[in-house]
Amino acid sequence: MSMLPPSDRYRDCGSFAKGGSASVHLALDLVLDRPVAAKVASSDAPADLARFQREARITAMLEHPNIVPVHDVGATWFTMKRVQGVTLSQMMRQEPYSLELLGRVVDTLLRVCDALMFAHDRKVIHRDVKPENIMIGSFGQVYLMDWGIAQVDGETDSPFAGTNGWLAPEQERGERAEVTTDVWGVGALLYATLCGQKPNRGLNAEQRAHRERVKPPHLFVSDRELPPELVRIALKALEIEPERRYASIAALATDLHAARVNGWWFEQRVFPPDTEILRAGDPADAAYLILEGTCEVRQGDGPIAEVGEGEIFGEAALIDGGVRTASVVATSEVVVRVLSRRSLEAELARSGWVGPLVRGLAARFHELSIDSLKRRV
Repeated sequence: MSMLPPSDRYRDCGSFAKGGSASVHLALDLVLDRPVAAKVASSDAPADLARFQREARITAMLEHPNIVPVHDVGATWFTMKRVQGVTLSQMMRQEPYSLELLGRVVDTLLRVCDALMFAHDRKVIHRDVKPENIMIGSFGQVYLMDWGIAQVDGETDSPFAGTNGWLAPEQERGERAEVTTDVWGVGALLYATLCGQKPNRGLNAEQRAHRERVKPPHLFVSDRELPPELVRIALKALEIEPERRYASIAALATDLHAARVNGWWFEQRVFPPDTEILRAGDPADAAYLILEGTCEVRQGDGPIAEVGEGEIFGEAALIDGGVRTASVVATSEVVVRVLSRRSLEAELARSGWVGPLVRGLAARFHELSIDSLKRRV
């Protein structure tokens, strides 16, 4: 029997791509006079068709701006919106690494996170997040494609599914996926953008499945410095133990968005209570912006001030260096963003025309305020 959509409704315009279980054809919807993509099953065996129809139903139930909508479905085919553009894999191959490319990838991953948050809310886990499954349209649209092996409400055709090189450790072991499995997938995309390698490249399946930690991406590159906050986000998403990763796609997206807006050259650090973050007499090489928690500023025999969320300490280091004139101790768990002179310069360079403006203002500020700043931390 013919596997193609009915010719009285669709005109087949030729095969576009082929996979192991299906092919994608370009087609014209003759009734609505619009181009579509037709996914056609490669086998008419009952088990294969059941899996194919399951994919059509899953994709159809996920109506979201970052998931390609299903238009029509038959026993051996379904039609979708035709997207003109490139995959994330093609975009990364076509362009050399640059901060501009990295910015576009981070923006793309945020849209992928939107699609996954929507799917997870409906108890659907993708399980095959990889560059080939992300389509970027000609006008910047982003689509997470191919929901064929998705796990729905804990149920799946096979626990052993996914693509070699992009599998989370629990997938390698054949365990049931959780939302943290897709967290790994997004982390893997960021990691590959940073260093051009898949996570755990060079390890065999046994090593990947059993607690071999992902190597830091800077080990694979020697010609550039990598944004420390994006490295931190990637490695947290790629923790071997799922419970150590971001607990949700929303948490990962929050950090990605903060890095995009607030600066990915400014590393985020966590200090336990009673940790001495700065010590009087040490070289002054960075300032700290408190994101969460409180600290006590100490000088001589006792405390002189308390600083909390939204406040900066150690900022004189950004003007004149020198040594610390006071100590700062965490009085609770403290999350800070680290602002070194080097990271500040890198972030200003990323900001285009804002960089020279800020540098000029900083120089003037230095001239007016250096004496008073020296008396601060």
